[in-house]
Amino acid sequence: MLPAGHADATISQQTVKLFNGGRLRVDSTQNSIRKIVVQGNITAARMSNNTIPAKSFSLSSSTTQFYTVYLWLSLPGSYVATISLDDPSGKNSSSLPSFYLSGGDLNLTIFASFEPSPTGQQGGSIGWNSFSEWMTQFSGAFPWWVKILYLALGLQFGLIGYRWIRFEDERRRIEKHLPPLDRGNKAYLWTDILFRALLTGFVLCIVVMIGEAIIVLVAQNLFFVTLSFVSLLDFFSLFFVAIIALLIYIGREAMDRFLDLKPLMED
Repeated sequence: MLPAGHADATISQQTVKLFNGGRLRVDSTQNSIRKIVVQGNITAARMSNNTIPAKSFSLSSSTTQFYTVYLWLSLPGSYVATISLDDPSGKNSSSLPSFYLSGGDLNLTIFASFEPSPTGQQGGSIGWNSFSEWMTQFSGAFPWWVKILYLALGLQFGLIGYRWIRFEDERRRIEKHLPPLDRGNKAYLWTDILFRALLTGFVLCIVVMIGEAIIVLVAQNLFFVTLSFVSLLDFFSLFFVAIIALLIYIGREAMDRFLDLKPLMED
C-alpha cells in the first residue's frame, strides 16, 4: 500500500481496540496528512471531513466493526504525529507513543477494532443504531421458521381480535343488555388474545419439532433411510415463549382479580 516514490518512508503498524461509539484520532502538529485510505464497512463509519493536506483525521463507529486505516504523512520540515483513542463518552482519552520526524514521510497503518462495551461499563449514548444492532442480534437467536410462524399467528390473531372486539362493542351499544367495553376491558381482551396467540404458537412449535423427530426416527429404524432435514429443534425459542406467555398470563389474571377489568360476558 506504499505509494510510488516513498520507499524510504518511515513505516509503522498499530493495532488498537475501541468500544462501540469510541473514536480514533490521528493528529499532526503540521498539515502533513497527504492521503487517507479506509478499508471496512464505510456505511457504518463516521469520519472527519478533511481537506488534504490536513492536520487531523478521526474515525468512529457505533457498531461492531473492523477497519484498516492507511495514512501517508509527508512534510519537508519537522512535525509530530499522535494517535489517540477516545472513549464513547468523550470524557477520557488515551494516546499511543507519538512520532517525531525531522522531515520526510511517515506511512501509518492502523488496524482498528470496534467492540461492544463490557457488561457494567458505561458506554456512549444509546441511539437508534445501537438499538437496531441489538434487535438484529436478538432476532438472530430464533430460527427462521419460528419467526414466520409467530408473524403469521400475530397477523391472524390481531386481525380477528380487532374485528371481534369491535363487533362485540358495537353489539353491546346497540342491544344495551351489557355495558359497552371501556379501555380497561379492551386492554384485558387484547392481553387475552396475545396470550392465546403465544400459547398456540408454543403448541405448534412443539408439534412441529416432535413431528420431525418422529419422521426421522421412523425412517432410520423401519426403512433404514437417513433423512437430511434441517433441524427444527430449538429449545431457546420454546423457553423464551413459555416465559413471556407465563408473564402475560399472570398480568391477565392480575387485571381480572385486582383491577376487575374482565368484561361481563353472556353465559
